[in-house]
Amino acid sequence: MSQIRIAYLLVAHKCPEQVNLFINQLLNYGDCDVYVHVDKKNIQLLESIIKSPRVFLCSIYDVRWGSFEIVKAALELMRMVKESRRTYTHVYFGSGQDLLVKKGLYEYLAENDNKIFLHIVGEITDSKRASSRYRICWPHKLMIRDDLHLYRFIRIIMQILCSLGVVINKNKKQLKKPVRFYEGRTWFIAPISVLRYILEYIDKNPDFVDFWEDSLASDLMFFQTIIMNSSFADKVADELMFVNFGKTFATMNHPLNITQEMDEEIEKGIFYCARKFELSEDRSAIDYFLQKTK
Repeated sequence: MSQIRIAYLLVAHKCPEQVNLFINQLLNYGDCDVYVHVDKKNIQLLESIIKSPRVFLCSIYDVRWGSFEIVKAALELMRMVKESRRTYTHVYFGSGQDLLVKKGLYEYLAENDNKIFLHIVGEITDSKRASSRYRICWPHKLMIRDDLHLYRFIRIIMQILCSLGVVINKNKKQLKKPVRFYEGRTWFIAPISVLRYILEYIDKNPDFVDFWEDSLASDLMFFQTIIMNSSFADKVADELMFVNFGKTFATMNHPLNITQEMDEEIEKGIFYCARKFELSEDRSAIDYFLQKTK
């Protein structure tokens, strides 16, 4: 019997029925508790989320695309885990549009209990476009997700100029403790000691949090930078999350919906969870993976 116990941290913003399907899957899959942050602009969804002594809810931040609020929501969930004084071996940070897609996650974590499953793209220097995420003080009005919106093209131009040394609307905040910046994907599974380290780090370095306040898509760099500048860096393995990114200019910026036809590709890799699912568009894919993980 696996001794793994997971604190699942989820950020959710819509479709409580789908969120509840995922929560029920988690509660039936293995030993865990579930912590959910509901987007404040949809706070009414709280009333529809499953009520259980193993489910903990909050709704504090208006999580806008590209903004720092998603990191703040994650940190709030981490604090809830710490303050609960419940015992966990691992933490999972994900969204309400995830699902577990095959059996064996707990056993795999038991065999690799010191690993951090987080996709790291690499180190970011001033000559890379991604450095614009933190070197520019980004106006909130430019944070529009629409892939063909004029503001996306403005962001791209600003990013290219930044990589060439022309920083428009520079972030004037400075870090007291220099770090090497890293970019990766948002979601991760890690030993609970990583959660404790992250909270200790920001408590000791409050300027690190303030530094990212007006960044762009900081969820791709905030936790990644903390982890990769710590003694945990050599414990990082690739993610266990299957994501199907688009291949065109209009779709490459975000994951496409998962279908059950992707099962063979998932089976070939070490993937135990996947995103994103869309109940309103394809209930059959969700039902398929729920049935598969019973």
